[in-house]
Amino acid sequence: MQKCYLWLLICCLSLAANAQKNGVIKGVVSDTSAGRPVASATITLLKKKDSSLVSFTMTNEKGSFEITGIPAGEYRLLITHVKYHSLQRTVTISATAPVVNFPSLILHDLSVQLNEVEITGEAPPVTLIGDTIQYNAGSFKTPPNSSVEQLLKKLPGVQVAKDGSVKAQGQKVNRVLVDGKEFFGNDPKMATKNLPADAVDKVQVYDRLSDAAQLTGFDDGNSEKTINLKLKQDKKKGMFGKAMAGAGTSDRYEGRFNINAFKGARQFSAVGMANNTNAEGFSFMDMMSFSGELNRMRQSGSGNASFTMSSDNPAAALMGGNSGNGITTAWGGGINYNNIIGKKTDFTSSYFYNRYNPYQESEIQRQYFLPDSSYFYNQRATSDNLNNSHRLNLGADIQIDSLHSVKISSSFGYQENRSKSYSKYETLSEDQQLANEGFSNNYSTGHGSNFRNDVLFRKKFRRKGRTFSLNLQNSSNNSESNGSLLSVNHFYNRPASQPNYDSIHQRNTISGNMNSYNARAVYTEPLFKHSLIEFSIGNSYTKTTSDKITYDYNGDNGKFDQPNPALTNNFENAYSYTNAGIRLRTKQKKYSLAAGLNWQNASLKGTIIAGTKDSVIRQTFYNLLPSLRFQYDFTRYRNLSINYAAITNQPNMSQLQPVPDISDPLNIREGNPDLKPELTHAVQLNFISVNPFRNKNLFAFFNIQETQNKIVDADVVDSLGIKYSRPVNVNGVFNMTGSINLGLPLRALKGTVNFSSNVGYSKTKQFINNVSNGISTVTLGPSVRFDLNPADKLDLSFSAGFNYYKTAYSLQPALNTGYFLQQYEGEVNWQLPANFYVSTSFNYAINSRRTDGFNAKVPLWNAAVSRQFLRFNRGELKLSAFDILNENVGINRSTNQNYIEDSRTKNLQRFFLLSFTYSLSKNGLVTAAAPGIRMIRR
Repeated sequence: MQKCYLWLLICCLSLAANAQKNGVIKGVVSDTSAGRPVASATITLLKKKDSSLVSFTMTNEKGSFEITGIPAGEYRLLITHVKYHSLQRTVTISATAPVVNFPSLILHDLSVQLNEVEITGEAPPVTLIGDTIQYNAGSFKTPPNSSVEQLLKKLPGVQVAKDGSVKAQGQKVNRVLVDGKEFFGNDPKMATKNLPADAVDKVQVYDRLSDAAQLTGFDDGNSEKTINLKLKQDKKKGMFGKAMAGAGTSDRYEGRFNINAFKGARQFSAVGMANNTNAEGFSFMDMMSFSGELNRMRQSGSGNASFTMSSDNPAAALMGGNSGNGITTAWGGGINYNNIIGKKTDFTSSYFYNRYNPYQESEIQRQYFLPDSSYFYNQRATSDNLNNSHRLNLGADIQIDSLHSVKISSSFGYQENRSKSYSKYETLSEDQQLANEGFSNNYSTGHGSNFRNDVLFRKKFRRKGRTFSLNLQNSSNNSESNGSLLSVNHFYNRPASQPNYDSIHQRNTISGNMNSYNARAVYTEPLFKHSLIEFSIGNSYTKTTSDKITYDYNGDNGKFDQPNPALTNNFENAYSYTNAGIRLRTKQKKYSLAAGLNWQNASLKGTIIAGTKDSVIRQTFYNLLPSLRFQYDFTRYRNLSINYAAITNQPNMSQLQPVPDISDPLNIREGNPDLKPELTHAVQLNFISVNPFRNKNLFAFFNIQETQNKIVDADVVDSLGIKYSRPVNVNGVFNMTGSINLGLPLRALKGTVNFSSNVGYSKTKQFINNVSNGISTVTLGPSVRFDLNPADKLDLSFSAGFNYYKTAYSLQPALNTGYFLQQYEGEVNWQLPANFYVSTSFNYAINSRRTDGFNAKVPLWNAAVSRQFLRFNRGELKLSAFDILNENVGINRSTNQNYIEDSRTKNLQRFFLLSFTYSLSKNGLVTAAAPGIRMIRR
């Protein structure tokens, strides 16, 4: 497989070597002010008949250029520069005149105004500016009133998942900015799902360094894959936005609005939404599970009752934008305000409220492994959760003077929740004999809050490269919940001396809080001409407390007043670390290199009280953590980067707690106080090759991780089907993921084709009845996508993908499994006369080689017809049909544990929606011009 990818990479890089070598065009470019040469002007050669690109180059410092290898024919030569008006010339190459020379090409300065007409050069669809990949939004067509999310789906190298999360070049995008500023905090979906696509001019993708690292130039390990949305100039000078309301069959409704008023540095946005069509529009952030074990305790019924599944059915996402599992009702609204106060303070703020109500019905079938046999588990479950959340973000970046600055970032959140779940389950032996069966009914209510504050002081010295920064961070979380559990289980193989039935009827109260602080100081000093050395020191301290009180039902008086010591416990733990590091960075003309070593001393102390049993945990860990970053720039538009880092992951309190949790009698968990921290060695490789004028691009990303002391489960299953789990450390855990995307133009069809593939390999280990079970999984997913514009008013896209999964088990090789998922998609957007628009999409997912009943073929067909009207086409009336064939269902398979699991989830199915959308922006009046030139009437 590696040879195949290497061969593909070599083929792509050798494309440029196949040009014919015939005619030559050369010349000198100068300006009008003093006849000075114009350096770095872009020279583009286009075919005269269809404006397809032939070649391009740039002028040198003397303003001269030369393009060779040109076949005979008629061409158009386009000269562009950001500081000058564009210039074009007609050129003919023939056998008798193979060389054309332009000794003096004059560019006019932008200060020279043109009457009524502004001439703008055609922007390339994709280009590379430093480490930033920039997409020209106007090169990717979207239907009217599309969101930014629909625009991102068109971009090569960018993938939008079923739940709305975005990946770029194989890495998850954690932050989306608008003109370089935060938009409703750090929730990417707020921008991608609420901003209109037609407001965006450029989409920039890059790795954003942390605020402290931006000062030093060293990546401190906190960089994030980031998308910056650069708005069109006319959107920065007034108000724009849209409002939509719709109602449909099956009591479906949907409403949303976004209002944006930008002027200079001032940015004001207001958004609102309400729907029961799975169009969430935001990311749900759980404030009640900050410590992990609190969330686990609240889910104290059957360990499978709250099991959350993810769908393999990508068609489900077309229903509205979430994962497609279940039916979600979501309300939300908020404001975002950014501005520069005075001359030195960059102020950012946002507030958002959401009401999130997901409902889910699911069916699960599992086959568990034993050393010499297997058994089966079946479950039907429903869950109905309701969450109300408030989020407030405030920030101020204060420039004290030219050398000193302070940045303050604060956030506050408050949440109230209610959760209900019911599950009915059974366990069967290998010969399908019933071992046990039962049901579990959980109910809980609670509230939680969190607060976080960051203060960053930055100082630049007179000497370039000499800097100092001090980062102080503190956070606080609090949570309280009340829960009830009713569980009844029937065991069929118990001895006569033991009861066949076991029931739990109890209520519990859980409270917890967490307080932490972190301090880090960094100093950089220049070395030689192009090098820096960095010294850092840091300290962190986190204290977590939790208290759980459980009462059993008293049948004598009908009250919950009998304390249950086995399920009553409280604990507190303190985790702290101190680290110190040194790193060296050098940046040369063609490459940059940063290497460092970090020493870390971590300690974990905890006290656990359960009934009358006390336990004290004390652990101390020492680590040396190296890091390396290397980037080589082959050309301005092609680079290779390699990143290596050693990362530690400490065990949490629930994993260390040596007290059994018997809330679920079929799945009993106990911590292990002897756990060691995980140590992961991670290597990332990125290759980017962009030809902005030929519209060719290649993105390749690979991530390799090897983990020592990986924390995995060791399970023991007895003859009654009761499973006892305990975490242990293992070595030899390996994981590799990769993605490759090749984009090529299809000029004959006026479109592009993108070839992509995801590949993965993982190797892990778990234990069942004291026997090791090695689990290795291979995934492979090639796909192809065509985006075509055969006519100005017709937009077509077609894609096909094939996903293959194979998992092998050392414990039971006979149960090795391989299964497939095929995906075929088509989309048509057509503008008809009289401002009518027709759009339709069809997605066909084929699941095969799974358990009987789960080999579903899921066709999902959506369609819509709309008409724009009112002045400037500000109004749109639209009739939409979702899941016309009424076949939408969520299917998933999981094979990376000590079991094989298939699940089915009830999804939102066929409905019709009539909606009206009003736009605050008027459409620009565009007049047809020569290919490659756009003329906008003023």
